[in-house]
Amino acid sequence: MNEIHQHLVAGLFLWSLLSLGGATVGLYTRDSEFWRSFWFMTGLWGLVDGGIAWYVLVRPPLPPAELAPILHVNCRLDLLYILTAVFLMTRAAPRLRGFGLAILIQGTFLLAFDVFFWRRCAAIE
Repeated sequence: MNEIHQHLVAGLFLWSLLSLGGATVGLYTRDSEFWRSFWFMTGLWGLVDGGIAWYVLVRPPLPPAELAPILHVNCRLDLLYILTAVFLMTRAAPRLRGFGLAILIQGTFLLAFDVFFWRRCAAIE
């Protein structure tokens, strides 16, 4: 397994665990609709991120030249997540604003994460 692959999987698993841990605590300690929605959405993202990390872990590692285009597409998706989050945060319903904040945090982290690894792959090519 190459170094980029190892760091990518470890980073995504760590983010997943932080998201799930925060969601677990947050859902049991917050009563408002906004915060319960925020932590619920954070937990869903944690599950998805963990599933993706697991899938990447069990597959053979991709060479940087093949990984870079995938990360580039992910960066564009991350921007879409951020735009969706901003839209949700402008809604009146606390539930939607909570979802929006969670998606904004996830999308922003994933954008930085994907850009970092995309640049690392591009530097190797």
